[in-house]
Amino acid sequence: RGKVCFPLFAVLLFAVLNSAQAQTIKSYSEVGGTLSLKPPFSGAITSILWKHDTDLVVELVGNEVDYYGKFKGMATLDTTTGRLEIKNMNRTYAGLYMVEINNQVQSQEYNVSVIKKVPKPEVAFKPLACSSDLLNCNMTCDGVTLGAEPVTYSWREGDGKWIPGEIDKNIKKDETKRFETFSCQMKNPVSEEESKPQPNPFFQKDLPVGPSPVS
Repeated sequence: RGKVCFPLFAVLLFAVLNSAQAQTIKSYSEVGGTLSLKPPFSGAITSILWKHDTDLVVELVGNEVDYYGKFKGMATLDTTTGRLEIKNMNRTYAGLYMVEINNQVQSQEYNVSVIKKVPKPEVAFKPLACSSDLLNCNMTCDGVTLGAEPVTYSWREGDGKWIPGEIDKNIKKDETKRFETFSCQMKNPVSEEESKPQPNPFFQKDLPVGPSPVS
């Protein structure tokens, strides 16, 4: 029984080590932009084969370069470095890219997403009638982000620093009345945009000076 278990253990160990060596790189490309993938390979190259999921992209054998299917006229291969470029990206080019160089599968593969730029956002108040009569209000960084994910948000009070946050932000009158405006920023891996400064309904230009403490 021990003789049976040892080869099985060795096979499982090899599978674990082999999978551990594979590295998936997350890559993003803008819709209409150019994707560039460069494998970390150094040395003389005699053959290259790029694959997209189960499809062939481009192949170098000897001095011949062949492009396949939808990649014809769209892809460019640097035969010296193995770099692959694809122009006018759209979602049909999203997926997993793998490359073989000199008949060896490279350790890096690329999980590519094709996304839109973020829109220029606007700061919107909830309720819309947020005024100095209230003690607190909610703001949202408003804009259509469908197809632009993943999106991150940041907020700025007056001319201060951008502070990472969520799409919504709660403001309290006592804590924010010194800031004249609020701004928000949307960012994704291919773009970033910021809103116009939105007037703070709680802003008090000349804050009253409280009575001096009694000694």
